[in-house]
Amino acid sequence: MGILTFSINVTLDGCIDHQEGIADDETQAFFTRLMNEAGAMLWGRVTYEMMESYWPAVARGDTAAPPAIREWAVKLEAKPLRCGAVAMHYRRVNLR
Repeated sequence: MGILTFSINVTLDGCIDHQEGIADDETQAFFTRLMNEAGAMLWGRVTYEMMESYWPAVARGDTAAPPAIREWAVKLEAKPLRCGAVAMHYRRVNLR
């Protein structure tokens, strides 16, 4: 059986709102390395729907982003991505 790695961005005071702060380059590079070690990504419906319009545009270069975030987006696009919401209508080809 493989290894399951769980990751969540949370501040010491318990804030998990992505709009309250953006990861710096060092933190983004850490999560990119962590993702490189993963065979696939599993996201919940809310996270998937929040990100689905953003990461492909960043990966294509259609949306401006710092280099560390662009690297993450390009590598994310190459990963199999699964959504944990059973009832969701999948719109991405490699979702299972």
